[in-house]
Amino acid sequence: MLYYENEIFFKIVLASMLTFLLSEFMAIYPIISKNFERYEKNVLKHIVPVWEITGTFIVFFVVELELIYSSLVPISSYLLIPLVGIFVAFLILRNAWIIYAEFLWKDGKSINKRNLYRFYSIATFIMVAVFLIAVSALIYGKGINLDSSNLSGSYINFVPLFSTFYFYLFFAGTLILMYGFSMVFYRTSEKRYMPLLFNIAGIIISAYGLYGLTFNDKLLSIDYLLIPVIIGIIIPVLYIFDKTTYLASYKPFFFVLMIIGIFFLEYPVNYIAAGAFPVKIFESPAPMLGFNIILSIAGGIGVTLLMIAYSFVYNNGSLKIKDVN
Repeated sequence: MLYYENEIFFKIVLASMLTFLLSEFMAIYPIISKNFERYEKNVLKHIVPVWEITGTFIVFFVVELELIYSSLVPISSYLLIPLVGIFVAFLILRNAWIIYAEFLWKDGKSINKRNLYRFYSIATFIMVAVFLIAVSALIYGKGINLDSSNLSGSYINFVPLFSTFYFYLFFAGTLILMYGFSMVFYRTSEKRYMPLLFNIAGIIISAYGLYGLTFNDKLLSIDYLLIPVIIGIIIPVLYIFDKTTYLASYKPFFFVLMIIGIFFLEYPVNYIAAGAFPVKIFESPAPMLGFNIILSIAGGIGVTLLMIAYSFVYNNGSLKIKDVN
């Protein structure tokens, strides 16, 4: 029972972290577009206050991983050390570039602020790409060389993953899906039906790629997959109609739906390496799990209050849902 409750909270934390990270990732599209100046205010209104929250959730995720799956941490460290190193390096660069852009040279004439945001976008893109590669490698299974008696000799051979077309379908489908969401989240599409078309295409392509990577009912459940698919359709549909356009791009509402969608995408996944290892075998001792329940309750209350505070600030001092873009 302790493990089940901790597992649920862990997946909620992971879903929250990914939601915040992907909200920044979606900013890449308007930043690199030729019309960035047109969308700059709306984009910066979100990413400038949120980038530090994303970093906090990344740390929160790592702490939860250590508390719930203590024996999995050293294993994943050896298996994914190249990707972890790249992720951390570009996390630092991402933080640096956005600080430079917003605080150090805010009024500078000799520095092109847009170029700094482009560097930030590149770093964020690489972070998400590395995360997708890590997830794909773990669920695909081929190329994983795990020696529990000699962890230093464990590694992942990424050649099998990079040799399968399903990985590129999953990666490309995710990029297309994020582009559709980006048009809604940052209101960059005047043709309101376009996000729906991109979302449908992204869902079909990424789902087909993911199915090819998993090829195992231990890692993929069609029943649970329907929930993120429905959410992926509902958001751009709301964007089409005048009376609900603001709701579709309303950040607190968008975050809640995305967290729910990602959570149900993760929920059935309780195995890694193509189903070879049930995640439960890596669980921490009962005292650690019991202590984490207390932290989970306190953390859950804290996160809920912070999300309410975010909604309050986002609405310029009101909790009423309204168009503030």
